[in-house]
Amino acid sequence: MQKSPHTAALALTALTFAFGLSQFFRSCLAVMAPELQLDLGLSSAQYGAMSSSFFLAFAFAQLPVGIAFDRYGVGRPTAALLAVGVLSAVAFSLARGPLGGVVAQVGLGIACAPVFMALLHYASENLDGHRYARTVSHSNAFGMLGALCATAPLGWLVHAVGWRAAMAASVPMMGLACWGVWRFARDKGHSAARAESPGTMVLVSLRLLRIAPLWTLIPLCVAMAAGTAFRNTWGGVYLSDVFGLDAGGRGLGLTVLTVACFCSAFVLPMLMRRSHLKSTIMGWVCVSVLAALALWAAPAAGLGVDLALLSLLCIAGMVHPLVMSHGRELVPAALRGRAMGVLNTFVFVGAALASWGFGWIAQRASLQGLGAAAAFGNIFATAALALVLGLLAYAWSPRVRP
Repeated sequence: MQKSPHTAALALTALTFAFGLSQFFRSCLAVMAPELQLDLGLSSAQYGAMSSSFFLAFAFAQLPVGIAFDRYGVGRPTAALLAVGVLSAVAFSLARGPLGGVVAQVGLGIACAPVFMALLHYASENLDGHRYARTVSHSNAFGMLGALCATAPLGWLVHAVGWRAAMAASVPMMGLACWGVWRFARDKGHSAARAESPGTMVLVSLRLLRIAPLWTLIPLCVAMAAGTAFRNTWGGVYLSDVFGLDAGGRGLGLTVLTVACFCSAFVLPMLMRRSHLKSTIMGWVCVSVLAALALWAAPAAGLGVDLALLSLLCIAGMVHPLVMSHGRELVPAALRGRAMGVLNTFVFVGAALASWGFGWIAQRASLQGLGAAAAFGNIFATAALALVLGLLAYAWSPRVRP
């Protein structure tokens, strides 16, 4: 049942604010990576593992969250998990070693897991197809303000007061997001879903994997992380190791990446009005593939050139809401929460694999005596390959209305 426009707008605003915080926590490790590695005693592989724990928790929460959305609506489950995020943000700011960092990151991943899917699901229940795609793309853009706060502002704050105090400042913001979602996102889910037992809902969710067209989207869901990993985790390490930037400089560099993503979130809906959903996604990701290949060839060509190329690689992840929009048209309405949960699981499994895998590549390069530029050349080649494989599968996807 659709809400009044005013009620829906308030709920979407609260969810967009929560999504901005989710983007902050996804991205904040990148700018303070060297300080974290030093303070918590992390190698490149351990840093990759810690960052991947956030995304693994995020990924494995998607299916139960999708079930909860279909059964109870988005408001109560999302508010409850955001409350977990308040405690986890406190725990991360107090972490004293790798284990404490991993546990806190797992909690933050679980807390952030429902937010974007809640935004997508609530919009799909209350907006028609065209308004849905436009609204979630714009909410995605405004949510990027959270990622923007995790760049230069966070870098300056880390330089001034340290990363622990900087992270402690996020605790009241998480509390505000929890209250906003609890107060305004009052929905009840689907009666058909409530009539099913939880076990049946799990089985139905798993049966979604039998829908062949979804498998044309899943490889691209995984591959998108080849771009977003640099904004979320590895961009700061790249700027530090290859170009020698300090926290402030890394923050400015990551600001460029985030602004590029912010602008692209507004450009994509305009491209969709001129082209088809599938064509827009494929063309957009092809640009990122070319950028990854150029970075592979010249990972240390120059800060300005490589930062521009890295921005084009990062924007691959901005097709996320469009792929979700494509996926929602492939399943019945009562299964859309679970379908988006399944697709989002693969998105964040991809993020975890990229965070861990890029750390493994960097560690292996170090053991082989390769320099930072050569190590990142290998990483960029891997990113290009992942995106190409995702595109090849997506080329077989059915065309649907936006």
